[in-house]
Amino acid sequence: MIPELYANKYNSFIGFEIMELSSTYSKARIKCDSRLHNTYGSIHGGALLSFVDAMAGATASMSGHYATTVSANLNFLLPAVNTEYIYCECMKLKTGKHILVFDIRVTDDDGNLLDSGEFSFFASKVPVLGDNLKF
Repeated sequence: MIPELYANKYNSFIGFEIMELSSTYSKARIKCDSRLHNTYGSIHGGALLSFVDAMAGATASMSGHYATTVSANLNFLLPAVNTEYIYCECMKLKTGKHILVFDIRVTDDDGNLLDSGEFSFFASKVPVLGDNLKF
């Protein structure tokens, strides 16, 4: 599934690098480059939210079915400055009949917590691997 994630043009624009990916945990990073900066010189909150949503969605899809975001909450605690990379960790909190819930942590190169949140996904009945794969 990782090659399909990298092949997606939006994911390619964000420029994330997947470090670990499973149905219960994922870790990825993005390079802090000026394409993603806001007017203050830190990573734009929308870029961070987009990065986290893409990674949490990929983690949810590792359950074997397409997943779509139901809710996204990201608390911006510290600005993303003075770091080469930003890391996102997604940890599954709950698997329901159709709803998957993930704890999100975004850190910098020094391990400082920049953002935290909780994302929920609806797991469809459409298999993610097979003829339907369109990441």
